[in-house]
Amino acid sequence: MEPNLTLVVFASTLHDNISVSGSRESLYSDFKQRYSLKIVSAQEYEPIKGQEEFAIAFIATGGTEQIFLSHWQKISRPLVILSDSFHNSLAASLEISTWLNNRKIKHKHLNFPINPSNEYMDNLHCEISILSNVHKAFKEITNTRVGLIGDASPWLISSDVDKFSLSSRLGVKFLDIPISSLEEKFHNMDSYNGRYALNSNESGNLINQYSELVTGGRTTEDIVEAVKMYNAIKQIVQDNELNALSIKCFDIIGSCNTTACLALSILNDKGLVSGCEGDVPTLWSMIIARSLLNKPVFMANPSSIDRVSNTVDFAHCTSPLSFANTFTLPSHYESGIGIGVAAELLLGEYTLFKFGGESLDQMFCVSGRIIENTTVKERCRTQVKFLFESTEDIDSFINSHLGNHMVLIPGNFKKELDTFYELY
Repeated sequence: MEPNLTLVVFASTLHDNISVSGSRESLYSDFKQRYSLKIVSAQEYEPIKGQEEFAIAFIATGGTEQIFLSHWQKISRPLVILSDSFHNSLAASLEISTWLNNRKIKHKHLNFPINPSNEYMDNLHCEISILSNVHKAFKEITNTRVGLIGDASPWLISSDVDKFSLSSRLGVKFLDIPISSLEEKFHNMDSYNGRYALNSNESGNLINQYSELVTGGRTTEDIVEAVKMYNAIKQIVQDNELNALSIKCFDIIGSCNTTACLALSILNDKGLVSGCEGDVPTLWSMIIARSLLNKPVFMANPSSIDRVSNTVDFAHCTSPLSFANTFTLPSHYESGIGIGVAAELLLGEYTLFKFGGESLDQMFCVSGRIIENTTVKERCRTQVKFLFESTEDIDSFINSHLGNHMVLIPGNFKKELDTFYELY
């Protein structure tokens, strides 16, 4: 299916309409081959609220600066302007871009040259594709309801976030949910008969499937308790209409005598962004990865650094199982209780990144490779060795000062994440 694209044309009445349109035959023809294209004048363009399509402001002539000031706020986010080589398009676009820059309005300026090479056009449309995904991500984030089940774990001393500022700027909604609400649903699971009951087909299938993978003294009963926690979390998701959540998960170890590691693994693979330890910056990074790339991520602790080999080991007790060649289900590492996930992750190219800072306006992002699954006894259950591309990259990681959790995504998505951050 061809992607949708709207060109909102800004043209001065001083320029001859026939000439303005005729000189764009090459541009329009190229775009029509690649997109389901709609072309509309800036004065006529009215996006439908809640259904805003990806729209690019095509500055088709000079003398359009005042027209732009009157209509630019109708253009979808991220704000993208396009110029070409006719009718003073480029000159007007540079004036407009400077006006936007002076007001710290983030935007992207694309240009269609007079005789573009095939390589240039491939790069241009690759950029438009990424920008379209950024547009989709902004829309999804605006409608995201994030459940914070319990507050942040006490060791996350550098991970405070101004949630009000984030909500005001991006529209995301944060809901504070007491950890007692999850504990109550878990303890009432044996008498619960609703949609997420323990006797449901899904629960039965999960218990049967995962009981065969327990190790290290774990039993079917431990799997039953882990599935009860999964069902209790799903009740909270349903009750609060959540798109994402994080749990102060160490609290439930004592009160419920189980862990959320397996539940979070399953939920992430099912498309519900689910984080640990009440860590909002890492959860936000996971939300961006899901919205921008439609991918789950591995949230992990750095465990060791080797600057000679340019490697960092990462480990955690939960991971999306879609990342794994194989996996087993031992206990949670720190407590020896419940179920942890020991996954052997797929080797190959990964992107390491994180958003952080009080306003979540800082980002670290590099591409590299997972080259080994390690088996160090004194670490969380899923363990990998990540190879940085250069000493500069590993030093940048060490000096990023974004806390103790990082996010790993299979594949190289540095360009997509850099573009998102540039317009964020």
